[in-house]
Amino acid sequence: SLDEARAYLAHPVLGARLRACSEAVLASAAPTAEDLLGPTDTKKLRSSMTLFHRAAPDEPVFRQVLDHFFGGVADEATDVRLRWAR
Repeated sequence: SLDEARAYLAHPVLGARLRACSEAVLASAAPTAEDLLGPTDTKKLRSSMTLFHRAAPDEPVFRQVLDHFFGGVADEATDVRLRWAR
């Protein structure tokens, strides 16, 4: 849920690690997320970046990952789940 994602981001260790990992993904020289992570984890990356971007739209790193690796297109299945959770 968005509330859980916001709580995760607010946690001093977990939120910081997520931001650092997102920055590391952006800093990678890999041309695609699949080259960096493989097909399964690429799906997870897109979904999690969608979730955290929705939870914290003012934090640029999550949108930057979506822009860089997914042409700015969020994960539709994640957005559907978030709509159901409201």
